[in-house]
Amino acid sequence: MINLGLNKKEYFIKDLVIDDEYGVIDSNATIQDAAKKMKELGVPDLVVVEEKSDRVLGVIADFDIIQNVVAKGSDPKEEKIISTMYKIKPVSLDDPVTEAFARMRDLNVNVVPVVENEKLVGVCTIQDCWSYIPDENYDEVGLIPVSDTRSAEFWFATVCTIIAFVLGVIFPLIGIYGFFSGNQAELLSLFGTAEIRGGRVLFGLFEARGNDFLVPFVNLINRNGLIWLTIVIFSILILIFGILALFSIIFSSYSGVRNVQTGFLTQFLLPILFIVFLIINWILLGIAFAIAVPSPNVIVDGVGLTISIISMSLVLAAIYRDYFFRQKESSNEVPR
Repeated sequence: MINLGLNKKEYFIKDLVIDDEYGVIDSNATIQDAAKKMKELGVPDLVVVEEKSDRVLGVIADFDIIQNVVAKGSDPKEEKIISTMYKIKPVSLDDPVTEAFARMRDLNVNVVPVVENEKLVGVCTIQDCWSYIPDENYDEVGLIPVSDTRSAEFWFATVCTIIAFVLGVIFPLIGIYGFFSGNQAELLSLFGTAEIRGGRVLFGLFEARGNDFLVPFVNLINRNGLIWLTIVIFSILILIFGILALFSIIFSSYSGVRNVQTGFLTQFLLPILFIVFLIINWILLGIAFAIAVPSPNVIVDGVGLTISIISMSLVLAAIYRDYFFRQKESSNEVPR
């Protein structure tokens, strides 16, 4: 199995598993001939060779047919392959993988022919090359030396984000802890009830909860103002963006393992919004209690505040995972 992490060792085409199941077609054949052969072989690309010498000239892809023939309204029965194919210099088994990758990247194509002694032996794709591209910049930033920084960052970010989601969303959702707490008997005016009970009340994500006592925040809107509607809205946002942050961090860190770049929204904005909404929810609850008349006797739940801080810190750690791991000086072989 291929190690998806990048390393310093340079690899060559002969280190890849060359795809020898490919189709070949003469450069003088028509586009219709090429399309028929693609359908027959079930492949999206054909290697184009010169009729007499079998010299590799390039590759014809189904996208080339669509873009250069169908879209232009040309006759596929008359149009020749040589006028439609993309010309790409083949690579040899002794060429670096980086060379094959660069040729495909520069032409924005997916396949490059592989030759040995000027004879076609197969093709390799840009996906084949990804895991064998060495780091352009040796990763010297980070505290912990590891042999595979990308994989370490993926698992670190995944574990941090899952724990953060459980602590920051699941626990206050099911009442493990609250944002604020108070004695039920001292909160009668807030809840609008004359029933006197003892016991501690926790203000969680969507409700106030105690022993044999549960009041959803939506029930407090009519009595205590629209501030509680705002709290409910931000509680929903915490739940939504907590889920989005969980998946976006895992996706962006896994994309990093595969050497695929993700955008600012996925990598940074969605997780940060989760933190922002969590902080705002704390502030809104404090404001709601401060403006309530009469003022309820509540205090910040110390456990809840600590766990919220831990949750937000774990999300930040997952976002800035690059600063936790650095590449070991010795590189490892790619296992096969």
